[in-house]
Amino acid sequence: AVLKNPNTQQLREAGQAYPVWLTDKYLQLPENFSPRIRELASEITAGNENPYDKAVAITRYLRDNIAYADSLPQAPRNQDPLEWMLFENKQAYCVYYATAEVLMLRSLGIPARLAVGFAEGEQDESSSDYVVRKLDAHAWPEVYFPEYGWVEFEPTTNQEPIERPEAREERPSSVPFGNNPAQPQSQPDVEFTPDQ
Repeated sequence: AVLKNPNTQQLREAGQAYPVWLTDKYLQLPENFSPRIRELASEITAGNENPYDKAVAITRYLRDNIAYADSLPQAPRNQDPLEWMLFENKQAYCVYYATAEVLMLRSLGIPARLAVGFAEGEQDESSSDYVVRKLDAHAWPEVYFPEYGWVEFEPTTNQEPIERPEAREERPSSVPFGNNPAQPQSQPDVEFTPDQ
């Protein structure tokens, strides 16, 4: 398997050369998508030039302005539940956070999807194992970056934020060439004469 873990510089430079199959599916919005949410997404990301910085801005906005709640009361009748969550109730759990981010990003022309699975759980203190329970079920947004694929973001405030390095450090190998035990060693040059 090839695991790509791009840094922020790489994601900022990834561009927007999205294939058609991707934009056809991952830019879809409801026909009656909220103009208020679209406008909020534009305001939050104003001044950001690339999809990565826009996704970070929306993630940060949700983390800073929407409080985590295990459950929510029902939205008032005839009101868009996401509008109500973002502008009035200002509380959410993971599905709301992730849905809001996905739809805001799509409204900006950035392919995004909602992923579901489990959060990391708790580490067992007697071992290095993690215990993942039903209560660790989780949803999060993922954003598509050309050459890197889907990259996760974490707007839900009861989860640790995702920290990415700004740029990779180029480190010289600590094992000098030729002294790496995993590298085949060449045999020393030996003179050969026909008499031997």
